[in-house]
Amino acid sequence: MRTRKNPVERRREFIDISMELFCSKGYEQTMVQDICKKAGVAKGTFFYYFATKEDVLKAIFEQWSNQFSGEFSWRAETLGAVPKLRLFLQMSARENAIEPLVDKLWEEQHNEMVRQLWQHVVMQSFNPLLCEILAKGNEEGAMHVVHVEESLQFFWSIVDAMWPYELKESATEENMTIRSGIASRLMEQLLGIKAGSLAHFEEAD
Repeated sequence: MRTRKNPVERRREFIDISMELFCSKGYEQTMVQDICKKAGVAKGTFFYYFATKEDVLKAIFEQWSNQFSGEFSWRAETLGAVPKLRLFLQMSARENAIEPLVDKLWEEQHNEMVRQLWQHVVMQSFNPLLCEILAKGNEEGAMHVVHVEESLQFFWSIVDAMWPYELKESATEENMTIRSGIASRLMEQLLGIKAGSLAHFEEAD
């Protein structure tokens, strides 16, 4: 007899199965039928939760970003603004669960899709965290940010330049250390942070 799952469990199951299949078979080669077969349900059940395959892909990124935000908020609860920003950068720099999927999407040349998914994560999950950090930094006097929205746009441009996906396989440890050092100095200047405060942020405090 098939076990009846509640909607939250069923939706999470679709997300987890889709993640597994997208990484193993590839996004292009995975059909909705494949997801349903592994879940042991009819197609109609899938479409009750997701209108398209693209929607479940978006849900994978949202689930990961929510987990990131939850862990960050818990770990950063008692920290000042600059240590919070260091923690955010450290967590962003580490290997994470979404990387195998991003690798597969890049391999299949879904560059624009990755860019749009990442932009959604930034706007919905990461920028609210960063806005809180900048507001706290201004309040503490540890930062000086007047134009928050514009500053965040430049912040992400620095992040993109620091960790370009094209260099993932070829960059040496020395090269990445150099890039991180340049990025940290630019971020300090951008956000009005004392020089050296973000140095070596990729190293655990």
